[in-house]
Amino acid sequence: MKTLKNVVIYTKDHCPFCARVKNYLTSEKVDFKQIRVDDDPKTYLELKERTNLQTVPQVFVDGEFIGSATDFFSWIDG
Repeated sequence: MKTLKNVVIYTKDHCPFCARVKNYLTSEKVDFKQIRVDDDPKTYLELKERTNLQTVPQVFVDGEFIGSATDFFSWIDG
């Protein structure tokens, strides 16, 4: 398994893909910081400009942008 440190996930409240990533991290006992963007349009806009990705979750590991849930699980398996 890849080393998962300094994990930050940008999420929305009712996002099943966000829940899947959070559940995986929790099951692996990985600490992570969650930033909800559904209540913070400014942060969401800045995030979309930074990553050029419109969807959530957006996952960062140790400062590196990994991508969406699909990207994250591909990265973990790779």
